[in-house]
Amino acid sequence: MTKRKKAAVDPAVRVEELRELIRRHEHAYYVLDAPEVSDGEYDALFLELRRIEDERPDLLTPDSPTQRVSGEASDQFAKVRHRSPMLSLQNAFDEAEIRGFDKRVRAAVGDKIVYCAELKIDGLAISLSYAKGRLQRAATRGDGTIGEDVTANVRTIRSVPLAVTPAKGLPDLFEVRGEVYFPIAGFEKLNREMEGAGKARFVNPRNTAAGSVRQIDPNVTASRDLQTFMYTLDPAGPAKSQWDVLNALESMGFRVNKNRRRLNSIDEVIEYHAEWQRRRHDLPYEIDGMVVKVDGFPQQLELGFVARSPRWAIAFKYAPEQAETEVEEIACYVGRTGVLTPVAHVNPVVVGGVTIRNVTMHNEAQVNEKGVYVGARVTIHRAGDVIPEIVSVKKPKPGWKMPANCPVCGGDVVREEPYIAHRCINPFCAAQRLERLRHFASRGAMNIEGLGYATLGQVIERGIVEDPSDLFRMSKEQAVELEGFADKSAQNLVDRIAESRRPSLGRFLYSLGIPQVGEATAELLAADFGSIENLRGAGEEDLRRVEGVGPNMAREVHMYFQGPGGELVEKLLAAGVEPQAVEVVGDGPFTGKTFVFTGTLETMSRPDAEALVRKLGGKAAGSVSSKTDYVVAGPGAGSKLERAQKLKLNILDEEQFKALLPT
Repeated sequence: MTKRKKAAVDPAVRVEELRELIRRHEHAYYVLDAPEVSDGEYDALFLELRRIEDERPDLLTPDSPTQRVSGEASDQFAKVRHRSPMLSLQNAFDEAEIRGFDKRVRAAVGDKIVYCAELKIDGLAISLSYAKGRLQRAATRGDGTIGEDVTANVRTIRSVPLAVTPAKGLPDLFEVRGEVYFPIAGFEKLNREMEGAGKARFVNPRNTAAGSVRQIDPNVTASRDLQTFMYTLDPAGPAKSQWDVLNALESMGFRVNKNRRRLNSIDEVIEYHAEWQRRRHDLPYEIDGMVVKVDGFPQQLELGFVARSPRWAIAFKYAPEQAETEVEEIACYVGRTGVLTPVAHVNPVVVGGVTIRNVTMHNEAQVNEKGVYVGARVTIHRAGDVIPEIVSVKKPKPGWKMPANCPVCGGDVVREEPYIAHRCINPFCAAQRLERLRHFASRGAMNIEGLGYATLGQVIERGIVEDPSDLFRMSKEQAVELEGFADKSAQNLVDRIAESRRPSLGRFLYSLGIPQVGEATAELLAADFGSIENLRGAGEEDLRRVEGVGPNMAREVHMYFQGPGGELVEKLLAAGVEPQAVEVVGDGPFTGKTFVFTGTLETMSRPDAEALVRKLGGKAAGSVSSKTDYVVAGPGAGSKLERAQKLKLNILDEEQFKALLPT
């Protein structure tokens, strides 16, 4: 009996199947944050589609997922007229102003009001034009009437659908409007890359998102991992309210913010606004307030517009927490790599309930860009309500210079092109030794308790320790001579150092202070190479194969082990330090299970908990999705916990997690 030949697949049919699959997976990943397939499975589908389109150019369409990045640079942005004006909103900064808005609304349309409250994303307003469900054009707000055509760039943003099934009742031509923003994690990653390349840091996510959308080269935009939230549909079709519009956008596949609510009174609006003021820093993106809209379209129509703003909507903003003070001194501090960081010491001032005395300025260029000098009157805020930052200077005066000599050791200070940082090039600088040792002993690294700045300063000054390997040769007799130590405390310190001799490979790598290698990257390198011997022998190409390791980082890691860093590793191994090779686990009690940790753990560090999960056969992920099995939440848990609750996942506290561990 002969076998029947498998019927050939029609390329035209297969292309449409692949496009539909890829669109579904992109929507799940970039819009819903709930991936359905692995990266490898997605890549295989994408490559198959690209191969067929290469072989059959006649099947290529503009809305194909392969056409997000064209790779062609544009030398200008054409001006485009919006279908209808993109209006600005009036602002309210306090309870009195928002109650005044409510009073005006009720005077015009009566007391039966429902408000739709949405978080005000600190991003760039964008307009997307669709024709028969296909993206035709993307434009910036511009002056509200005329914007810039940034279609090539916006097509690279994965949460922007290239094709949709229009909601019932929409005409062939319609516009969708919303915000393009830079997620905080992506912004911080970009700044780390900029610093690693010796370039200036970006100031804030909002301006960086705007600059990313207006790049000449779409490939630059694509590399920035921008995100979107949509909130306007023009025309609105059969929708009768703003709430209906948001639901229609969501049903068509646009990314719509889940944090929205219909509210029946201005008191509820004020309460909701206060709730998000407390919770705003748990979000993975920046907000600067809340947009409050009269929900019903008939009432919106009755209220109408004033100048270039609607009477039926207002931005209820969070007042910026700023304060003015005077710069008393600009001092330079030396880090573990020798980089000098200027810090403005200011007359103490309270900002957001915290007393600010010092403001880090990062480098000479930043000091002079802002025109900071001793005696300057400056306005300070806390970026993200956390990090003090000088936002403006009265009568700015550039011209501040980095010292020619290290303020600690007196060694030469140089700036090596193309880097913008100034560095003390004395390898024996005491400040660098102190910072390197402090990093080595820190909780996320070797986790040696009792080795604070005061103790480390003493052991360096007395000549007991010059590099981290000397810590493991320090005797109780040497420790007891240190100020503040007696017989028992000296023995405890020596014991704690001895107990740290067998760190996990990831902790050990992080403790070395390799440029650009943080805790997460150290764990990735450890998991990929398995042992310190394998990693030391890796070439740049081997390193670049690791997820998240780019060419600059690969070069830094390779150069570290080929230079003095490799000598330090030899000395540490000779001193009895034994980095533990990563165990390759087949089956274990956590096999097939994915854990996400959020918040603070009381009895173990998060890296230790994640390493334990991996050791027991499970996976420790950094983000929550529908495929997450357990979310372990401690004090301070934020958006990851909220997402877990929405997805109805298994949420454990630390004790419940420990109860899962084998005895």
